[in-house]
Amino acid sequence: METRLVKENGNAISNFLLQIKSHWYLFAISFIVFLGLAFAYVTFATKQYLVTSTILLQQHPTTPDASSQYANGGVSSALTVTDNIKNEGDVLRSRNLMKEVVRNMHLNIQYFYRSGLLATEAFEETPFIVNISKNKVDSLQLRKYVINVVDDNTINIANSDEDINLKVPFGKMVSLPQYNIEISKRPGVLPVKQEFSVNIMSEDDAVTGLLNNYDAEFTDKATTTVEFTLYYPNSKKGETILQNLMNQYLADNLANRKRNIDSTINFVNNRIAVVAEELSGIEKNYQAFRSDNNITDIDEQSKVLVGNASIYADRYQQQQVQLSIIQSLKNRLSDPGNKEVIPSSLSIQNTSFATGLAQYNNLINEREKSKLSYTDSNPVIQNIDQQIQLARRNLLQSIDSYAKEIELTSAGSNNQNNIVNNTIKAVPGKQRALGDFARQQELKQQLYVYLLQKREETAMAKAADMPYSRVVDNAKSSKSPAKPIKPIIYVMSFFLGFIVPLGYVNSKSLFAKKINSEADIEKQTDVLVIGKIGHNNSSGKYLVDINSRSPVTESFRTLRTKLRGLLDNDQSSVIMITSSVEGEGKTFLTSNLGSTLAMSGKSVVLVELDLRKPRLSGFLGLDTTKAGFTNYVMEELPISKIIRPSQFDENCFVISSGPVVANASELLLSDRLPELIAELRSKFDFVLIDSPPVGLVSDALVIQKHVDMTIFVCRHNYTDKNQMEILNDIKTKDNVDNLYLVINDVDFSSSGYSGYGYGMGYGDKVN
Repeated sequence: METRLVKENGNAISNFLLQIKSHWYLFAISFIVFLGLAFAYVTFATKQYLVTSTILLQQHPTTPDASSQYANGGVSSALTVTDNIKNEGDVLRSRNLMKEVVRNMHLNIQYFYRSGLLATEAFEETPFIVNISKNKVDSLQLRKYVINVVDDNTINIANSDEDINLKVPFGKMVSLPQYNIEISKRPGVLPVKQEFSVNIMSEDDAVTGLLNNYDAEFTDKATTTVEFTLYYPNSKKGETILQNLMNQYLADNLANRKRNIDSTINFVNNRIAVVAEELSGIEKNYQAFRSDNNITDIDEQSKVLVGNASIYADRYQQQQVQLSIIQSLKNRLSDPGNKEVIPSSLSIQNTSFATGLAQYNNLINEREKSKLSYTDSNPVIQNIDQQIQLARRNLLQSIDSYAKEIELTSAGSNNQNNIVNNTIKAVPGKQRALGDFARQQELKQQLYVYLLQKREETAMAKAADMPYSRVVDNAKSSKSPAKPIKPIIYVMSFFLGFIVPLGYVNSKSLFAKKINSEADIEKQTDVLVIGKIGHNNSSGKYLVDINSRSPVTESFRTLRTKLRGLLDNDQSSVIMITSSVEGEGKTFLTSNLGSTLAMSGKSVVLVELDLRKPRLSGFLGLDTTKAGFTNYVMEELPISKIIRPSQFDENCFVISSGPVVANASELLLSDRLPELIAELRSKFDFVLIDSPPVGLVSDALVIQKHVDMTIFVCRHNYTDKNQMEILNDIKTKDNVDNLYLVINDVDFSSSGYSGYGYGMGYGDKVN
């Protein structure tokens, strides 16, 4: 495998070198042309200087502290999403930014010393300035005007496209087809009698021209430093353009920041008005709620309510105790037989009851004393009993009256207690409502104060007119022109001078329909090529001179050697020679191969079996009217009647086709053909059969069954590449294994075929 690869690489290199050798004049002309074009381009192309500068992009400084953040960047830095610094690269390369520079510097008007190819762009050196005052068309077309300073006060303006040639004074309005212009004197520059030219174009065209030579890229992925590059013919003007572009970017950035701040201030002012109104509404509702609920201090009032509830509860309990005592006392007084003293320590807070109780106890004590002296029936005792009964009755009346009073007071205390308790139950809800009002009030108040603070901070940020981004390096031009780069131009021209002719040669070979190299054959078929027959330069000479050392003769000798290696030399060999179409040289190959074999001492017979268009006999100069193969079949003649000696070698014989017949295929299918071939095998070393073209008729396939080898002939620059499919079909579909290929009419000095030169420069002189 490695040997095969080396061989293929060697063939590719040989073919490549052969292409250069064969078309050396194309390569020479191409080198001269492209080097000349490179020299002309380097000489006359517009020289461009490289202008560079650097700018540092920075965001608004931010810190976790909100107040510090707003103090630095204004409220807009928090209310909007933080811009990605990397996006600023697109802004720096934007068309709008460049258009602002073009408009500010009037870069759509270019000034030149002289005109034509030798024109050199000027900047502020021209003694005049061109101003466009009125556009008459929507889209301006490029116009070049030649301006000559006639004297200190007069200029001449000319343009052949618009048929304009005017002499006008400085400062006068000139009406042109696309616009009106005014040419005024440039301050500080004296008028010089010299030819100038002015190019006037649209702003869009000027922007496009600048953007094509401009770029802005970050110097490193980890930094925000942007490097600007601009190629421009005038170094000073290029520096001014690039410096103006950076300043314009910083100004736009600052103006955009101020616009954002103004928008933020308006937003904050609107929000302050809304929040103030909301805060006033909350405070009014808070006041109304406190008034409606009689709330001054909810905590102190809650304490008072809890104290009152305790007082009313204690009072109610005391009154219930009084009622219980009164009820027990009433039960004792209601018993007439009860003569006991009632304790005066009972906590009954009633003056009349206390007086009656004291009188009642005194009577009881007096009766007990009287009983010591009197009996119950004694009038004294009875009188005391009557008094006791009256005192008891009065005491019971006092008790009833006091009980009613206590009951009424107790009911009132209970009602007051219930009222206070209900009021206490409502306190948490009121506290929650008060908390909601206080919270809303506090939030709105904080927001109001916050917005006031931010308005002041944003106003302070607006007052700071310094952009955060800054210029690191001002625009600086290279000392010498950076374009065109001469080494690259000449190297490119050298390669073009080599590639263009090579591409032409290869494309010619690629699109060629005819076979013109061995590589074409290898791409179409895998049939082994056993011979390459050189081109025969001898006009009208069909048989080669066996004593010659010409490439054609040597190619036949090489083919003879190949045949000996492929065939069995101990027995006779039958070889059929065919092609795809006529004119490819099968008859030429048959006759010359037979002559070469005969010259080596082998007995050879040439059999002309192209019965439809026989040419072999005529090619060899034999009489075509004598009997041949058709007579052998149809008249059943013996071989001795049809075989004839050739005129060029005693070892070579010929059997002609005989008269042309209509049933050529049927004759080839007869049993006489294998009999003929078998008899010829016994008498000759080689039997060479000149068969019909296999691409036109099927006769060759009939003959092929009786041969040892089939040689397919294709012709250089004659055989169509598509006809190689016939060869593949014969090998695959017809199962022909003994099939080999010979290339005819090869010019080894110019074609892409490998070979040994066939004796050129070695041995005898070529004839």
